[in-house]
Amino acid sequence: MRQMRFITEDAGDEKQCKCNLHASQCLLQDGNLQCQCEHNTTGQDCQRCRKGFKAKSWKAGSYLPVPNGTPNTCTIAGLPYGSDCECYGHSNRCSYIEYLQIVTCVSCKHNTRGQNCQHCRLGYFRNASAELDDESVCIECNCNQMGSVHDRCNGTGFCQCKDGATGAKCDDCLPGYYWKQGCYSNVCDEEMLLCQNGGTCNQNQKCICPPEFKGVLCQHSRCEAGKDCNAASSLHLSTATLLLCTLLAHLLATLTPH
Repeated sequence: MRQMRFITEDAGDEKQCKCNLHASQCLLQDGNLQCQCEHNTTGQDCQRCRKGFKAKSWKAGSYLPVPNGTPNTCTIAGLPYGSDCECYGHSNRCSYIEYLQIVTCVSCKHNTRGQNCQHCRLGYFRNASAELDDESVCIECNCNQMGSVHDRCNGTGFCQCKDGATGAKCDDCLPGYYWKQGCYSNVCDEEMLLCQNGGTCNQNQKCICPPEFKGVLCQHSRCEAGKDCNAASSLHLSTATLLLCTLLAHLLATLTPH
């Protein structure tokens, strides 16, 4: 068992303290040597487990296997002997689920979840460039609310897009769609969905039709079925011309001296 030497300042005499391989420092406190205990141990020589840890799980540390040895850390009360509470630094609390006979981390931080805080919460994905114990191991998906089905993404950060949407975050549209708080099918374009009869396509959203046509693609005439639209137009023009002539005649009569 490793022993650490402590030399008092005034007397110069040499004392020793034994910490059962649960400490790397030994200090003089109130005239007594006190190990600075680790591995959830306590006592002058780290000879017992701390409160809240299972007393029967105490064992002295071991030099084996070399070179690092075995700390034989005291386990949390309620955990079976030898259970390991490994949470990759995202939690310092564990619980033993007896009917499943497993030890699981409690209250995982840094947007992690899972038995060992080894997975990312829903709405986050694994940062491939970070180690499991890194605080930035999980990155928010940031899916576009208008273009995505939900706020979750796959393991590479790609969101599930609605029809017509595309891109890692579903914030862009596929060809044939336009963006307007989400992706919608083109009403018109310059290739397949051409506006007819002289109509013009406005931002792929609607055809602006000449006065005498209507319809999504300006494909319908405003004239009623079975009528001669040209004749109707001519009649309308003749009436307007007649009215203009009448006004001019009246004006000339007024200006002509008697």
